[in-house]
Amino acid sequence: MADDPQRQLDAENATRVASTTDHPPARFAFLDGLRGLAALGIALYHIWRYEPLPYPAMNCLPWIVDWVLLRSWVGVQFLLVLSGFVIAFTLRDTWVTPRELASFLGRRIVRLGPPYWATLAFVLVLHLVNVTWWNLPPSFEEPLTSGRVLAHTAFHQDVLEETPLSAAIWTVCIEMQFYVVSVLGWGIAQRLRGRSDRQSPKPSATALMLVFAPLALVSLVYWNRLDSTEPWVIHFLCSFFLGMVTWWTLDRTVSPLVFVVSIVVVAGHLAYQWKLENALALTAALLIFVVGRSGHFHDWLNGRWLQYLGRISYSLYLIHYPVSHYLMWVGWRWCDDAPTPVQSSLILLTCLLASLAAGHLLYVGVELPAGRWSAWLKARRSVV
Repeated sequence: MADDPQRQLDAENATRVASTTDHPPARFAFLDGLRGLAALGIALYHIWRYEPLPYPAMNCLPWIVDWVLLRSWVGVQFLLVLSGFVIAFTLRDTWVTPRELASFLGRRIVRLGPPYWATLAFVLVLHLVNVTWWNLPPSFEEPLTSGRVLAHTAFHQDVLEETPLSAAIWTVCIEMQFYVVSVLGWGIAQRLRGRSDRQSPKPSATALMLVFAPLALVSLVYWNRLDSTEPWVIHFLCSFFLGMVTWWTLDRTVSPLVFVVSIVVVAGHLAYQWKLENALALTAALLIFVVGRSGHFHDWLNGRWLQYLGRISYSLYLIHYPVSHYLMWVGWRWCDDAPTPVQSSLILLTCLLASLAAGHLLYVGVELPAGRWSAWLKARRSVV
């Protein structure tokens, strides 16, 4: 879905927070590592899946490689649940007013927008290079128009039924819609009962469930089955909700019974109507809950390379497809459009390494400064 399909997720998940199991404050290292693995899986899927026919690399690699990589798209569902979890955490001390709503959404745009727009600009430049100079296939379908570019710039391409200019970026649009729904819902819940105020902004469990649970249920049993709702957050709201209710349970905002009921409802619906995406979201929520409940948010998946992937995951998620598409066709052209299995495998490996390098550059050059700007705006807002 890309905070994050994303990593469409907030920089605050890397700050120091109070552990839900009475440990000293710690980073959500587990979530960073999980997000990194999810983004890597999505990149591997696109690189492997969209190799030009006839897939010569398959002739020198074990069948299990093909089986795994064709299913590594599952990271998208984990990113949706992660996003719900982190946004619920981020809102925990927020008292929602019209001004705070504008500030909250503005900071998200400041944080996620620049890497997204930089990727769009990169895609357009590559399109010019591919089609005009190198005579390579374009990296996207249908003609390029100003309306199409503007729709992408405003995160509305799917809503306006414009064909995406690149893979994966559709989740950023869903993420932006989720931010609106989550902060509005949090604000409404704060006012449903008189317990919340600026000094104690946390809504009651009853109010939260009254606002979010019905929407999540309708999403699960109805909206999630419709192709027409895919450009809208309502299609994915159940996955986001599973992440939110996981945090609320670990934070003791709601009772464990609420979490159990939520899990049972989703599992029961899966028994009635199987859908792999919902099963993956359920798995992600259970995994995060178990790790959080056992007090291992700060040390599991805390390896250096996993944390590195977690840091660049949003940039990797955005940039990998245009980079790999370009290098893939250049490699094939270099091999006269008939690479041997070994050459094809080397091209795929090059695409992956180049995607990681491009993700790092986008992170350092664009995403990191944007994140600092967003953090500065939040600090300035707190002072004001």
